Amino acid sequence: MLKNHLIAGSRTVINIKKLGYRSYHFFLNIPSEDAEKEFRQKCMRESFVNALISYSGKWNYEVSIMEASPEKANEKFQELIGNLDIDDYFSCILLETLKSAILPGIISTPKIIKNIKNDPSFSRQFNEPQIKYSPDNIDREILYLLSQNAEINISDIGKKVKLAKDSVSYRIKKLIRSGYILQFRPVIDFDSLGLSIQALLLKENFVNPLNDAKFRAYLEKSDKVLWATKLFGDWNYLIYIINKNPEEIHGFIRELKREFKESIKSYELIYAYHEYKYGFMAENMVS
Repeated sequence: MLKNHLIAGSRTVINIKKLGYRSYHFFLNIPSEDAEKEFRQKCMRESFVNALISYSGKWNYEVSIMEASPEKANEKFQELIGNLDIDDYFSCILLETLKSAILPGIISTPKIIKNIKNDPSFSRQFNEPQIKYSPDNIDREILYLLSQNAEINISDIGKKVKLAKDSVSYRIKKLIRSGYILQFRPVIDFDSLGLSIQALLLKENFVNPLNDAKFRAYLEKSDKVLWATKLFGDWNYLIYIINKNPEEIHGFIRELKREFKESIKSYELIYAYHEYKYGFMAENMVS
């Protein structure tokens, strides 16, 4: 799959809440190409930005900022937009991930490997008893390096953090067992499979709200849902939908509205165009 470019790399899923951070997402519309270019350049170089995706639709960018509070996140966002020509924007806080798949319907979430003696992948550690552990700055640097590339060589990590290989391995094991590392996962090149991603924003009808357990089960079962999360803000849910053609996406929305017609007040669909930046941890969280 690597040779055929179906897998574009790998990342490590980090529990940022345990590090005292949350992910704050901002959707915005930038009408000027010059302003778009300047905004992208800022996002690419700023350490607090962990993700930047462009869209076609009402909103043409989604930027994710990892910070310790809404106030700090908004301050950083204002730094990003500065004096740029911005038509409109809205913000939301990610509260809870409802689903996070690798390739729905084809590649399942990696299973925990049990009872193996030699385990260079650290898979066995996910099945070991949980421990209490407070990571230091070196641990945070290790977490960040793994978040960018889960296949980074232990020796390379050691050179960057100035530790021996055994010390790095020991720290990674503790970070897994204490819940700071949640998963190692491949990055799929969706374009090579003829697939595209759309973001679906849902607003809940509070008179007749969504049945959380039923909605979660529906998302888990669907082979169209790549990622789904609860939000705090103007919208209540954000869902990334994977599809081969417009008919599939409209079919998913029709089924969703049919299953939860009394609970969905409104929705908005925007088409993902390009992923400029994405990681499960921002660089500003290292120190």
